[in-house]
Amino acid sequence: MPRITASRIPVMRELLKVGRRLSCSHCRMSKKTRPRLRTMVREEAGDMEDALYEKLKDAIMEAGSLRHEAYEETRRRQKADRDLADVSMMARDAESSYHGEARRRKEMEESLARERAAVEQDRRELDAILEKIREVDNRSAELELQISDSGRVMGELDVRMSESCSVLDALRREHRGEEPAADEESMPAVDGGDQSVSFLQLGLLELEEATDRFNESTMIGGASAGSRGRVYRGSLRGMSVAVKMICPDVAVHEARFGRAVDAIARARHPNIVALVGACPEARAVVHELVPGGSLEDRLGGEAPPLPWHARCGIAYRTCSALAYLHSTATVHGDVRPTNILLEDEQCSSSKLAGLGMPGFVAPPQLPSGVALAYVEPRYLATGELTPQCDVHALGVVLLCLVTGMPAFAAKKAAQKANDGSTPWHEVVDATAGGWPMERATEVALLGLKCCDAVETGGPHRPAELLDEALSVLEAATDATPGRTWSSLSASTASDSGGAPSYFLCPILKEVMRDPQIAGDGFTYEAEAMKEWLGSGHDTSPMTNLKLPTDELMPNHALRAAIQEWRHTRPSTFQRYQ
Repeated sequence: MPRITASRIPVMRELLKVGRRLSCSHCRMSKKTRPRLRTMVREEAGDMEDALYEKLKDAIMEAGSLRHEAYEETRRRQKADRDLADVSMMARDAESSYHGEARRRKEMEESLARERAAVEQDRRELDAILEKIREVDNRSAELELQISDSGRVMGELDVRMSESCSVLDALRREHRGEEPAADEESMPAVDGGDQSVSFLQLGLLELEEATDRFNESTMIGGASAGSRGRVYRGSLRGMSVAVKMICPDVAVHEARFGRAVDAIARARHPNIVALVGACPEARAVVHELVPGGSLEDRLGGEAPPLPWHARCGIAYRTCSALAYLHSTATVHGDVRPTNILLEDEQCSSSKLAGLGMPGFVAPPQLPSGVALAYVEPRYLATGELTPQCDVHALGVVLLCLVTGMPAFAAKKAAQKANDGSTPWHEVVDATAGGWPMERATEVALLGLKCCDAVETGGPHRPAELLDEALSVLEAATDATPGRTWSSLSASTASDSGGAPSYFLCPILKEVMRDPQIAGDGFTYEAEAMKEWLGSGHDTSPMTNLKLPTDELMPNHALRAAIQEWRHTRPSTFQRYQ
C-alpha cells in the first residue's frame, strides 16, 4: 500500500467523498460485481488521483498567483487612495485659495470704487475752490483798481489840504496881526520871497496806523531814547519812516513848531535826514528811516567796533552837513552821536538827524546829563544858538571818535595828551584798528580846537574851522590806500553846470523840475518816473528791487531848494531852460 503523503491528503478527501456517494449504490450491486467494481474504482482512483493532483497543483499555483496579483492590486489601490486623498486636499486648498483671492479682489474693487468716489469728490471741491479763487482774483483786481484810484484821489486831497492849511495859517496870522519873528526873517527866501515851505500834512490817525497805534515794539531806542520825545518806526504810504513824537510834558509853541518844520523842510542834503511830513495835531515830525542805528550805539554798545577810516568818513559827512546848514543860515543846535544815524553796519553812509528840535521848545530848555557835554559854554550863558554851538559839538564828537570814550572823558583825555601828561597812543581807541598816529593826533587836536580847549592863536570863524576839519579828515582817509572822498563829499559839483548831485534826477541825470518821491524812497523827475512805470517796470531804477507802491509823492522841500539854487544862480538856470 503506498504511503500517504501530506500532498495526497486532499486527494484522499475527494476520494472519500466519491466513496461515500458510491457506498449507497454499492449496496444495490451484486456480490459478483463488487470485486470488479473495486478494481475499477482502484484504477479509476489512481488515475483520478494523478489528474486531480495535477489540477490541484495547477489550482494552487494559480491561487498563489492570484493572491500575489490581489496583493499587488491592493497596494496599487492603497497608493491610488493616498494619491486621491492628496489630490483632494490640494483641490480643497486650491478652492480655498480661490475663494480667498476672490474675496480679496472683491474688497479691492470696493476700495477702489470708494477711492474713485473720493477723488471725484475732491476734484469737484477743487473745481469749486478754483472757481472761488478766480472770483477772488477778479474781485481783487477790481479792489486794486479802486485802491489805486483812491490813492490818487488821496494824493490830490493831501495837496489840496496842504494848500488849504497854508492859506488858513496865513489868514490866521493876518487876522491876529502877527509880525514875522526874528528867526523867521533870518531864513533865506524861497520862490522870490515866500517865507514858508510846504510839506506833507499828516493826521493823527494816519500816524497811528503807520506805527501800529504807537506800539512800544516799534519804538527806536526804547523809552529812554530822548528826554524831549520818542521815535517810532513805521510804514507810511509804502515808505519806511521814523516818527518823532515830542513828549507831552514839553511845552511847544504852535508858531515855533511850524517855523521849525519849515526849516527842516528846507534842509535838503544827502547827509541830512530828509523830512517826509509833520502832524501839528500830534506834535510829530516824520523823517525817512535810517536803519543802521546811531553812532552812540556803535561807540558804546555791544556792536562790532568801528574801524578808523569809517570814523573819519562819519566825521567828514557830519562836517559837510553842518557846512551846508550854516551856508543857509541854519543852526542845527543838537549835534551829538545820538543824532548821527548810520545807513548800515559797514557805515557806508551816515546822516545827521535832530534838526530843528531846539526850535520846537518854548522857551528853550537846557540839556542835562551826557548831552550837556556837547553844549557850547556861551550858549549856557546867553541861550542863543549860533554856528559856534554846532562847531563845539562837532569837536566833542571828533574826540569821541578818536578815543572811543564818552564825551567828558574823551575831552579830558585829549587835553592830557595835548599837555604831554599822557602819550597819544594811550588815548587813541585801539579797537579802531591801525590808526596812523600822526593823522589821529591831527583829528584830536582839531576836536580840541573846535571845543576852544586849546590855544589856537586867535579866534576862528565856524566856517573856517569846518573847512579845516574837512581838509584834515580828507587827509586822514587818504592815509588808507584805495580810499577817496568821491563817495563822501556831499557838495561835489556834478557835470550838470555845477548843480549838487542830489538836485539831479537819477534817471535823466538832469536838474529836476518836479521832484517826486517814489516807493523806494528816492526822488525822481515826475515825468521820467511816470514813463519808467508806464513802460511796465515795477522795480526801482536805483536798487532794482520791487517797488512797494507805484504812487509818487511831491518832494516840496527839494523843489524849493532847487528853485532857490536856480534863483541864486541865474546863469545855470538859463542853461536848463
